[in-house]
Amino acid sequence: MMLSIIIPVYNEQENLSKRLSFLSEQANKFPIEIIISNSPESTDDSNLICEHYSKVTHFIANKKGRAAQMNFGASKAKGDIFLFLHADVILPQDFYQQIIVANKQGNKAGFFAYKFDKKSALLNFNSKFTTKDGLFAGGGDQCQFFKKETFAKLKGFNEEFCIMEDFEMIDKVRKQKIPFKIIQSKAIVSARKYKENSWVKVNLINGYVFLQYKFGVHPTKLRKTYKSLLRERV
Repeated sequence: MMLSIIIPVYNEQENLSKRLSFLSEQANKFPIEIIISNSPESTDDSNLICEHYSKVTHFIANKKGRAAQMNFGASKAKGDIFLFLHADVILPQDFYQQIIVANKQGNKAGFFAYKFDKKSALLNFNSKFTTKDGLFAGGGDQCQFFKKETFAKLKGFNEEFCIMEDFEMIDKVRKQKIPFKIIQSKAIVSARKYKENSWVKVNLINGYVFLQYKFGVHPTKLRKTYKSLLRERV
């Protein structure tokens, strides 16, 4: 069963240099294709990084924005399952096997629990919430995956969402009662925004923006609020 790993990027040359070696090694062991869906506004050399890896295909998406880029990458994918990966997230070593097992168990979607790349009791507390389903579970850092047919049924990511597109997608999964699994082999995510801000500030802002999303605030306003409050590259 082929897995398509779709990575939306915008000037992510440095992270691609770190990620593609491991992913390509796995693609040499298992039926995996790696698709880079680059923003039309990128100005770095991500395309040149991709040329070093035979299992990696680089595309310039037809529109900017993570949701649009992920949909564009999916339109080029040949796999039976689509895995959406942020360039700064590290997948666990057994990600392919875990996804295949989840699929054989009847799950048509899913995502990974994660831990941070920095040891901290407070960050460990946060990561525990990714191991089970709940209000805040399923965001993009959790590496969402979908059967190809399921992704089509869900009509892909909502391109009106310039932020929170991942939560909107997993909400559709829940509403349509599509079986999904939270894989306990943990991905590793960056703690950068916690370093640049503080644990309390990040969690308060995340909670505030998430509640606004739940109350139906337009994504453009959500993004503006998030960028104004949090010191981070978005």
